[in-house]
Amino acid sequence: MRINLTDNNIGQPDAGLFQRNDVAVLFPIADKTIAELCRENENLLIFPFSIETSDDRIGESSVMSILNTDDPEKVRISTGNVMGFIGVGDLQIKIKSRFDSGRDDFLLHYMLQKVLSFNLFNLSHNNEQEDVFDFIMFMFPYFLKSALRQGVYREYQNYRHNDANLKGTIDIGRHIARNIPFVGNIAYSTREYSHDNNMTELIRHTIEFMKTKKYGQAVLNIDKETIENVNTIVEHTPLYSKNDRGSIMSRNLRMKIHPYYTEYRPLQTLCMQILRMEEVKYGESDDEICGILFDGAWLWEEYVNTILSNVGFTHPENKLHKGGIYLFDDHSGIRYPDFYKDDFVLDAKYKRLGSYDKVSKVDRDDVHQVIAYINALHATRGGFVAPLEKKQEKVPTSRLKDSTSTLSIFGVEISKEASSYADFCEKMQGMERAFVESLKYK
Repeated sequence: MRINLTDNNIGQPDAGLFQRNDVAVLFPIADKTIAELCRENENLLIFPFSIETSDDRIGESSVMSILNTDDPEKVRISTGNVMGFIGVGDLQIKIKSRFDSGRDDFLLHYMLQKVLSFNLFNLSHNNEQEDVFDFIMFMFPYFLKSALRQGVYREYQNYRHNDANLKGTIDIGRHIARNIPFVGNIAYSTREYSHDNNMTELIRHTIEFMKTKKYGQAVLNIDKETIENVNTIVEHTPLYSKNDRGSIMSRNLRMKIHPYYTEYRPLQTLCMQILRMEEVKYGESDDEICGILFDGAWLWEEYVNTILSNVGFTHPENKLHKGGIYLFDDHSGIRYPDFYKDDFVLDAKYKRLGSYDKVSKVDRDDVHQVIAYINALHATRGGFVAPLEKKQEKVPTSRLKDSTSTLSIFGVEISKEASSYADFCEKMQGMERAFVESLKYK
């Protein structure tokens, strides 16, 4: 059975209403935190990967809650701020963006394409199970790129030799077994700091596996940097053998925790998911949970960054402690605005702000947050960037009391009349240009 939901559907009286027996397999996971679900289910991926350090604390929220109704035979499924695919037993669930009015979920696909830099023009939107697998592969270049920016992974490896070039520890038992009568060779072992190790071999096996899949070859050739990254891994794994895939996967069951190669951990998880692709299917068992989920707030912020980075805005990186600002003279109270430029600061909000005619209607904590940024940066303009369900006739703007600074509600209108995904992309690009234009006026 397949069901479709929208994210954050609380308050929608007709949304998420189902027969109790049809969704009974969801009862054990309802109200469990995302962090708990990820720990208990290795086939469930959540992005951003570092949910523990996410500003939105997505790990503390739940994917869904199940609420009783007046009819004892029916329940309502209430969703949180995540989108994507999840399956439990033979029940398949697709959670789309609440700002997407179409049934093909173009908005989720489009934001992922922009943020992860892949092309979805030829992706079929009819089969949810295929979408899960395709999305996992489409993310591979993004995480490979992030990992290789830290260099090719190296770790100590033990090698066994049997030749005349002794340069390690003699293995007496193996030497006697293999070199009697003596013909000049010596059995010995070495421990070397090598690029060809369990991690890079896992990545290499993933690359070779993807070459056999429908979209895999295209993904590996998606741009010049990805091609170069793939070639780098191939060059540094001369010991690769297709027959070793099972043993390499077994050696990667434990996540690598390295103080420097931090970006390899999410790549390792992704590679294991890709190599298990043929095993990770809805309906494998009654209690197995699998799929892929995206934090809506994180995805919206990263999508907005693909627009604002082209017009000079800085996007601080909280996780890397880059681009922060200080609230106090002694350099304490560090904060990370979403975006700032000159005397302008913006905060991305995956919320329904488009219907507001006054900034004062925005949540007080959100307003206080941006005012703090304005004060710290001595900015004259601040605002919010939200998804818009219709075109703004005028940008709502309010001047702060006893100040020359203003707060505004900006946004990117989400296309509702696209005839195809390619048409949706074209319309969204026009709406992005309109958003950038709206930032130019005070």
